[in-house]
Amino acid sequence: MSTTITTGWTETEIEISERVLKKAYERETKTLVEKVKNKIENLQQVEELWQVHDLLSSKRYDLDGKYDNREPMLVFTFAQLLKEGWINLEELTGLEKGKLAQISSLARM
Repeated sequence: MSTTITTGWTETEIEISERVLKKAYERETKTLVEKVKNKIENLQQVEELWQVHDLLSSKRYDLDGKYDNREPMLVFTFAQLLKEGWINLEELTGLEKGKLAQISSLARM
C-alpha cells in the first residue's frame, strides 16, 4: 500500500508522474529537434539563422518552466501537457480520480 506524502501525492503517483513527465519531455524535445533540423536544412539567409536562434531561446525558456515537477504544481503541469497534446489522460492512470478530474478540467480551459 502506498503512503501519502504531505502534499497529497502517494509514492505510486509520484512514480507515475516522473515517468509521464520524462516521456512528455522526450516527445517534445524530439519534435523540436526535428523542427530545427528541417529549418537548418533549408537555411538560405542569415536572418533565417537568427530565427532558429530565437526559436531555440524561446523553446528553452518554455521547456525550463513547463516541466515543473514540484508536487503542488503537478496538476497544472499535467493539464498544460494534456492541452498541448504531449500526454494523454490514459498515461496518468493510477492517479487519484480527483486529480485526474482536475487535470482534465484544467486542460479544457
